[in-house]
Amino acid sequence: MIITVARIVFAHRGADNTTMDDLARASGLGRRTIYTYFKTRDELYNEVIRREIEAILRQLYRVAEMKISPEKKVVRFMVNHMKTIENLIRKDLPLKLEFLKRSEKIENFRKEIDLHEKECFASAFQEGTRSGIFLVDDCQNTAALALITLKGLEHQFIQNDFGKSCHETLELWQRILLRGIKNSD
Repeated sequence: MIITVARIVFAHRGADNTTMDDLARASGLGRRTIYTYFKTRDELYNEVIRREIEAILRQLYRVAEMKISPEKKVVRFMVNHMKTIENLIRKDLPLKLEFLKRSEKIENFRKEIDLHEKECFASAFQEGTRSGIFLVDDCQNTAALALITLKGLEHQFIQNDFGKSCHETLELWQRILLRGIKNSD
């Protein structure tokens, strides 16, 4: 319950503007009770973030385990990436501001997700290459490039509130990438 309430309060006020008193009031618990479970506000915030990361990774691995073509997996990974960012931003205005200024805090939290996301892309590229659909010489670097490009689009998508032009841009990027790696034989 503490974590659920903390998630809401952090999303509304921002982690830096939230005190343990705020969390105690919102939860209906005493500060001492919260301190029993979490030594600091940052420890509680990190637990909220850890759970968000776990939820994102579960979704990522659901896509990775789908019995669909490697081409469709790549597209799903791209869509999933942007949908995840959109969902996080829509429920957390302070987080949106952190994303827009590309804060070090956000980048530190994203490292784990980025690593797993890159591996999922690489796996789809390897599967596609083995089955003759793709012609990719270096799946790891191609995956890194795909992820870097997606991350590069995030700022524009956030500023445009993930509107129609963003959807069109993502579809264009998917077509460019897939044409570039498809085996033309």
